Amino acid sequence: MGIHLRQGFTIIETMLVLAITGVLIAGLLVGLGSSISNQRYLDSVASFKALIQQQYAKIENVTNDRNQDWICGNTATPTEAENGGTAPGQTDCVLLGRYVGIVDDQITTATVVGYPQSANSSSSTIDFVKSDYTLGISKSSVEQTSLEWGAQIAWPSKGAGSVTPTSPRSLAILIIRSPEDGTSYTFTSDTVNAIDSVTSLTLTGMMVTNITQTNPGQGGRTVCIEPGGVNVPEKLAIYIGSAASGSSSIETRSKTLIQDAGGDTEC
Repeated sequence: MGIHLRQGFTIIETMLVLAITGVLIAGLLVGLGSSISNQRYLDSVASFKALIQQQYAKIENVTNDRNQDWICGNTATPTEAENGGTAPGQTDCVLLGRYVGIVDDQITTATVVGYPQSANSSSSTIDFVKSDYTLGISKSSVEQTSLEWGAQIAWPSKGAGSVTPTSPRSLAILIIRSPEDGTSYTFTSDTVNAIDSVTSLTLTGMMVTNITQTNPGQGGRTVCIEPGGVNVPEKLAIYIGSAASGSSSIETRSKTLIQDAGGDTEC
């Protein structure tokens, strides 16, 4: 009767295989987690850029969804009244543009309307809107959203426009479309008012054509996007071009692109 040897793995060999497998799986999961975090960050940057670009589309392709309670007066700021007004879908206001208020990751958008006060008495289009229109926010158009995946807007950390600390940051964007020639003008401010307190004075105060450090007006703005507590290979920024007049003036910029454009800003 022959002797049969039983072959198999020892406990040490089995534990060694399991340990190596665990390390490999852990490495894959870490890499996968980093890849997912980076993709989520890229998605948040892309969606924020798309939201800003969409504001230009909304004033170029106007829709009027006002209800019958919306009226304009020749002395008061455009407002919603309890009674009166024109038929639904009509308005005695002029739809002039869009307002965007951003505080950290919270975004409020709304339609800007105006009531003409007098005949054209100013030399430039912007001065004409400021002096001959009473401006206001259409309350029925207000929408609120947030940046995706916990991202937030921030100041640059180095170079032109840098601020320490880089967050929190607020930014207001006003896009006005000329009722005369249809040209769009973009203005920004570092002050964001609660949407219920945005008045004609608030809006016209943003409409400055002479760019200064305290009142950037039509100056270019680099809006850095913080990834919300996760590590990403590179932080990106949404750049609003100087004297922006359309969606093509809104760009996604990396450090390399900023340097290629002659800037020294870093996020």
